[in-house]
Amino acid sequence: MARVPGAFLRRITGSTPVRQAAILVAVFTLVTLVTLGLAYLGLRASTEAAMRTNLDQHMAGFRVAASPAAVEILVAAEAEVADPAERVFAYIAPDGRVTGNADAVLSGSGIEIRRMPEGRPLGPDGYLPLAEDMAGGILILGESRTPLVDLRRTFLALLFFSLAPTIAISLGSAAWIARASHARVKRIEATLARLSQGALDARIPEEAGRSDDLARIGAEINRMAAAQEASTDALRQVSADIAHDLKTPLQRMTALLHEMQSALPPESPAAALAARALSEAEGAAGVFEGLLQIAQIEGGGGAAAMAPLDLSALAAGIAELYAPAAEDSGHPLTLDLAPALPPVTGNRSLLGQALSNLLENALRHTPEGTAVFLRTGREGPSVFLEVADRGPGIPAAERDKVLRRLYRLEHSRSTPGSGLGLALVAATARLHGAELTLGDGAPGLTVRMRFPLA
Repeated sequence: MARVPGAFLRRITGSTPVRQAAILVAVFTLVTLVTLGLAYLGLRASTEAAMRTNLDQHMAGFRVAASPAAVEILVAAEAEVADPAERVFAYIAPDGRVTGNADAVLSGSGIEIRRMPEGRPLGPDGYLPLAEDMAGGILILGESRTPLVDLRRTFLALLFFSLAPTIAISLGSAAWIARASHARVKRIEATLARLSQGALDARIPEEAGRSDDLARIGAEINRMAAAQEASTDALRQVSADIAHDLKTPLQRMTALLHEMQSALPPESPAAALAARALSEAEGAAGVFEGLLQIAQIEGGGGAAAMAPLDLSALAAGIAELYAPAAEDSGHPLTLDLAPALPPVTGNRSLLGQALSNLLENALRHTPEGTAVFLRTGREGPSVFLEVADRGPGIPAAERDKVLRRLYRLEHSRSTPGSGLGLALVAATARLHGAELTLGDGAPGLTVRMRFPLA
């Protein structure tokens, strides 16, 4: 559960609506910052100019004084009624005496305004000072910077209360839209996954009243899938028709070759040639029989005979039949069958034939003395049937190809077989809704069928 928020966050941040909303929010934020920043700088400049004008006007009232004593009298009078938190008056007489409501010190870095001993408190935000030589001394006036500070705080509050709701609403709306679109994208992904696994009847559910880009993409995928399904069905039908039409002539040819072989002297060259021709004819008949069977399975044949069955019991029965052949060929057959497996819905005959094909492949294509493993077990919400060997295996690049009809690996062409065994296993797996995977046994091949529970 700890990874759910992170996965949700990655899904949301990877959503196109959220990214678009984030870009729009960033643009809006930038425009707002620039606009408010320019407005703040303008108001601050005008406020500061007004404060300096006010200081100049006050300073002009003191210029009429001709002596230090007169300046001190005027400064003392102003300082008496002025609040030093808002405005300060300080006159540094020629003898260094300071008169006013604040103390002032001149230094190399400027004017330092300090509180008078036992005087009233100064403003917390500092002062905008103005100094002028007057009557042999220095008169210092200071206007509190509180209006400038208040202006900055007002603009910061305005910036926050204008941006925060916009950002929250925009990203919240985008997240809500992303959740809605994510469900639609997941349906498209699930359909594409089924199509890539060979389920050409998979379709994206139509959404009434929608005509946006996802709806148009879904409609295009459905049209593509329908065309692919029609094309594949046509090819399957052609294959089935050819196999069906040639099956009878091949059977007749096989019967005639049997008759001819029996009529020839057993040790004659003609009898040997007839035996080879008969073997080839029987092989060709087997190929067409396999093609017909695969076409029947892919057409739904065998679905009517589906019933709950125990994979471990089925595997045990098939293993018992193949135990003598495994012993004769020098392949130890090792069973690892899980007891009391939940049942799966399946056609016992088709699954038995598929398992027989896998065992025959393992016994035929692996060196003598190497073990063959037959396993069943439970894996999450499914159960699996697995055949593994310690043979040469199948290169990763060819594992999908060997599931096609009549495809054979280069090193297997010298061994008997038609290239239909794994194709029949794949067709049987699709009929049962099972996931068929070919893996690396390191060394060898591992073939696993994962079935949903009944």
